[in-house]
This record gives sequence, structure tokens and C-alpha cells, in this order.
Amino acid sequence: MSLDKLIADGSIHPFKATAKEIARSMELAHRDLNQAKRILPESLDWAYSIAYNAVLQASRAYMFHQGYRPASVESHKATLAFMQISVEPQLKETIDYFDRVRNKRHRVIYDEVGLVSEKEAQQLIQKAIEFIAWVDMKLKPK
Repeated sequence: MSLDKLIADGSIHPFKATAKEIARSMELAHRDLNQAKRILPESLDWAYSIAYNAVLQASRAYMFHQGYRPASVESHKATLAFMQISVEPQLKETIDYFDRVRNKRHRVIYDEVGLVSEKEAQQLIQKAIEFIAWVDMKLKPK
């Protein structure tokens, strides 16, 4: 997969985001990450879902920063496909993990209750913390 392929199939589009749009996505990422940590003792499914959303928002911020946005159809899938192409090799496995989380989160939201274990929710929150820190670092002015 390449950026050209994602553009050609309509999964992503060139986009000139404002600094405010990028910052807003990161604000949402941090808000959701904090909320996922707070809700963890009460609801593993929701903590997992909210932590995933934090990752998605940080990915969108990075995508905007790089000059792209996802299409409205299958935007989560397109965002993670973009990230898989765009990140350093050492992060590709983490993006694969987030894509698996995307699939499970869909089942948690729409199909089944109680799918997420405490270990899974904690692991996702930890990976989200690390990933969001990476995006924050990438977005800092040089």
C-alpha cells in the first residue's frame, strides 16, 4: 500500500489543515486518553473504546499535519492505513495492533458486552500513552 494508492482509491484526500484543526485533534486525543484512564475501573469496554478513540484522534492530527485527511467512508480504516505507511518502521507493529483494536472496538460498540479484559484495556491505554507522546513530539515545531 502507498499514499498514491490510498489517494487513488479515495481512502484519503490531500488536505491543508489549520494549526487550530491539528491542535483540536490533539486536544481530543488527550481528553479521551484521560477519560479512558478514569473510567477503567468502572467499564473495561468503554475504557478500551475511549482509548482507541484517543489513538484515532492523534492519528488524525498527524495525518492533518502531513497534509491529508481520511475519506468519510471507512475513515478509521483509512486513517490507520495512512499511519501504517507514514510511521517509522519501529512503530508499524504498534499500528497493526491499533488496527486489531479497531476491529475489536467495533464489536464492543455494536455487538457484544464484556469482550475486553482488564489486561487488554490497560495494555491499550499504555500503548495509547506512548503513541500520543510520539505524535506530540512529531507535531512540535522544529
